[in-house]
Amino acid sequence: MGELQKEYGDRIRFTVVPAEETAKRADEIEELGFTKQKHGLVGFTAEGEALVKLPGHSFGKPEIEVAIRDLLRP
Repeated sequence: MGELQKEYGDRIRFTVVPAEETAKRADEIEELGFTKQKHGLVGFTAEGEALVKLPGHSFGKPEIEVAIRDLLRP
């Protein structure tokens, strides 16, 4: 994420939620649709809508960059 923060940090705010915090927010995680894997990446619009949801660790830089482009799309 550090590399992506350097590249997109002026347009996207990145927040990494530690595992212990994620465990405390189980209801919120399930509301986002993460029922099997209790973690993942969520991209929110400026209005707070969860536009992108990538469960677990089944994604890498290319998938994250697509998500960023989706979020930056007008």
